[in-house]
Amino acid sequence: MANGLTYLLIFIAVVVIYTIAKVVEYKRKSEQQWRQVDKSKLRKWEDDED
Repeated sequence: MANGLTYLLIFIAVVVIYTIAKVVEYKRKSEQQWRQVDKSKLRKWEDDED
């Protein structure tokens, strides 16, 4: 019983670590893409408030 629990906890830890690694990877990629954007073509967003 404890052996199965150990495998389950290891699996959960691997999934959590993998998810955190992917989030960090996508965050870095997003920041890199934002640095490459031609910011002179951006327009200021205006909400339509009536």
